[in-house]
Amino acid sequence: MKKILFVCASLFLLTVLIVYLNQEKDAKIKLRLGDNSYMDEVSITQKKAGLVKWILNSEKAVFLTNNDIKLDNLKIIFPEKELTLTSNGGMYDIENRNLKIDGNINAFTKDYEIVASTLFWDSSKNEILSDERVQIVGKRFFAEGDTMTATTDKATLKKNVKAVFYGK
Repeated sequence: MKKILFVCASLFLLTVLIVYLNQEKDAKIKLRLGDNSYMDEVSITQKKAGLVKWILNSEKAVFLTNNDIKLDNLKIIFPEKELTLTSNGGMYDIENRNLKIDGNINAFTKDYEIVASTLFWDSSKNEILSDERVQIVGKRFFAEGDTMTATTDKATLKKNVKAVFYGK
């Protein structure tokens, strides 16, 4: 039971990662860019009370429309949680503040690693969703499921859930 709680706690940390992305209300930057304008080597830092909450780095941000930004080669760092997420890319919806992260997603800390191919953060519900296989690998366990829903207080793997716990 404790190990299942540890898996849920790990998923909770991933949820916290995405929750921080919702805290961009303080930094409202207005840019007038045409379709297919882009920026190279983009870095965005979110601070609260002088402390860095997260840092997003992207090799390239392409403004597909006034609302959609394609991000290439993402790296998001959460210093407080000692968590780093990397991905091939993602799509940010400015109006709805939703973020879809795609391609070889790897989130890791010193204790566990989360591997997925797609994650979607719904800012209106403050949820992380995945309709594709998610794996969580720790030093003493492995868990996976076909779908995942995570909120600020819990994470749930669903459909074909498998878990292996290793002894001492």
